[in-house]
Amino acid sequence: MATLFPQPYTSLDIRQPLDRRLAELHGQIRRQVPAVERLAFALYEPRNDLLSTYASHSCITPNLTFYDHQLATIPSLSQLAASRQCRVIDDMLAELPPISLHTRWLLQQGWRSSYTVPLHCGGELLGFLFLNAIEPGLFTADLLQRLQPWVELSASLILQEMGLVHALRQAVQLALHLADLPEGGSADHVERVALYSRLIAMELGHRRPLPPDFAADLYGFASLADVGRQLTTVALASKPGRLSVEERRAMDAEVLRGVELVDALIAGLRLVASPKAQMLHRMLAGRHELLDGSGYPFGLENGAIALEARIVAVADIYDALPAEAAEATLLQMATDGKLDRACVDALLGARQQRHAIAAAYRDP
Repeated sequence: MATLFPQPYTSLDIRQPLDRRLAELHGQIRRQVPAVERLAFALYEPRNDLLSTYASHSCITPNLTFYDHQLATIPSLSQLAASRQCRVIDDMLAELPPISLHTRWLLQQGWRSSYTVPLHCGGELLGFLFLNAIEPGLFTADLLQRLQPWVELSASLILQEMGLVHALRQAVQLALHLADLPEGGSADHVERVALYSRLIAMELGHRRPLPPDFAADLYGFASLADVGRQLTTVALASKPGRLSVEERRAMDAEVLRGVELVDALIAGLRLVASPKAQMLHRMLAGRHELLDGSGYPFGLENGAIALEARIVAVADIYDALPAEAAEATLLQMATDGKLDRACVDALLGARQQRHAIAAAYRDP
């Protein structure tokens, strides 16, 4: 009689979020080396030199999430990235200067030894994999040899996940090019909306439980928010007053065409079960919806609109408004029940970051 066993490595299942898959892998590591008490990955975003927490699992301390820092201001990691060498620190308290918030947090939590692996893909820095322990001097040469297969498997999972995000973005952009469809807005507008969306997600992440990769993924996908949006549709979207039935149908048709295009690409890439692909679909399908049901194309209300879509809607409307009217208009739309108040408050509360984004990406 055949005997059935559970699948040994659920960490290989792309239907699970990367954070959960790394947590499963961390559990496998700790069965062999219990003293390795933390496994984390920080993603590097070359467009703005930001290193941000993307996935983290610790069995004894809270996870550091929704944190970012410019890589250029962390000399030790910058050197690792350039040299492509791994690093072992036997006693972080004695050897690592507490320059960054990340380092100070590690020391405050009692972490003493670390093993850091820079990850590259196609010659470009992808981020860093961190293994930490409370015990000083844990990562000896013998232990590193034992850990090597697990480190390589962790790196493979991360490369697979990041490759998936990259493939989705590139596939959508290629399809737009082949179909001769605009991506929507100027390059500076697109980047501002993506950065405002990321800013809102980061602020919300400090106030409510969100997946640690939420902000980074939203930043990666927000630039695709206007897939299929024709110039005539842009004009209609900014038209004062109510739209005619024909104009409303034109708006609906353009959004639906973009969603159908992306859904076809997701199906063709066999990524329907991927959480990343599902996030992209929800953002595209709901980013023109308003909480009171007056949006388009589906007339969704409240909880039927995904958080990622609510965030991008706030970011896009804010960027489209004249600077002198943007704050008051967003607040009024939130009061009227059209925009998510928490998203509006998150964006308007981060005044310094908002102004820095606007200054860095001004339209010509």
